[in-house]
Amino acid sequence: MKKIFSISMLFLVTCSFGQKLFIVKSDERFGLINESGIEVIPPKYNFIEDFDKVHANWAKVELNNLFGFVDKNGKIVVEPKYESISDYNEYNQGWALVKKDGKFGFINEAGKEVVPPVYDKIGKFGEYTKDWASVESQGLTGFITTDGNIIVPLKYASIEKFDGIRRNWALVKDKKDKLGFIDKSGKEIIPVVYDSIEAFTKKKADNISTEKKTELANAD
Repeated sequence: MKKIFSISMLFLVTCSFGQKLFIVKSDERFGLINESGIEVIPPKYNFIEDFDKVHANWAKVELNNLFGFVDKNGKIVVEPKYESISDYNEYNQGWALVKKDGKFGFINEAGKEVVPPVYDKIGKFGEYTKDWASVESQGLTGFITTDGNIIVPLKYASIEKFDGIRRNWALVKDKKDKLGFIDKSGKEIIPVVYDSIEAFTKKKADNISTEKKTELANAD
């Protein structure tokens, strides 16, 4: 590795193993040198964030408006290819939301894509049911699990919250406005073929209420 000269030094970062690293800037690009003046990361990035801010022993870097991560040895652990990288653990423990080509996915703590960035929207895990997150692509919605697998295929125009009409069931609608139900295993428990569905318990309650009103009227 070569010595760096004529570089304006910005600030230092103290590594966990005790060696000091300095973030440096040259020709509007950022890099790292160690306390001996040896180049650890050449000044090629548009920005280098503090180490440990997003991930232990990693620093987020920006190159040509794309983001990735480097470690304290200067090794690229996540290629700068994402339009954005969120903080870890916001959506799922050990995962960070990433955006690439306008689509969303997740990387894990090793920097590996566990959910490919192919979705237009991704909801928070647990909003519908434990360990599931809603995903949307081309106007269709489904669910993924915390292991990154698709549990409900993306084939519904809308999915309501579980337990709204019947316990452990969610009302779903397809592109033709047909209705049905899925359960919390992801199974389509009632086929999506109906124009309307009303809760039986509600209708039953309405009938009982009407009967009571009739009885009272007759009593008068």
